Amino acid sequence: MLQTSNYSLVLSLQFLLLSYDLFVNSFSELLRIAPVIQLVLFIIQDIAILFNIIIIFLMFFNTFVFQAGLVNLLFHKFKGTIILTAVYFALSISLHVWVMNLRWKNSNSFVWTDGLQTLFVFQRLGKDHSSPRLTYCAGLDPGLVAPHSWPGMVGTVMSRTEDSLRGDSGKP
Repeated sequence: MLQTSNYSLVLSLQFLLLSYDLFVNSFSELLRIAPVIQLVLFIIQDIAILFNIIIIFLMFFNTFVFQAGLVNLLFHKFKGTIILTAVYFALSISLHVWVMNLRWKNSNSFVWTDGLQTLFVFQRLGKDHSSPRLTYCAGLDPGLVAPHSWPGMVGTVMSRTEDSLRGDSGKP
């Protein structure tokens, strides 16, 4: 189990990885003259995004909610952010492959197709919901970390599960 003092180290690592992601997103176009350098930056960026995803799930595994077997509750609470992070990872890889395919042989030309520009915009918009917020919430939310606060959630989830098994929707 991670101690509260270790969360600052994990968040610092995530912010470092995201700072690199921001740096590559901001300045990769300036390095299009050297496609090998741009390729290496893109590969490191994709690995950094993958490390952020791994850190998210490691933080999930360290919550009392997860250890109590309420994985569904945890994933339901953070479903949107998890999906958005996975979509951002897929969009980043797609953008990097497309950019490198267009610019590898002729790096001096400025090529922007309509599809590439659309993918570029969606990839940048997907970064808005970044993973440190998720890690911060999962790691420091007292309802997820403190052992005294999750027994109440167990009763709530169990009663909802029993109602759904009986076919009760909970509405009169």
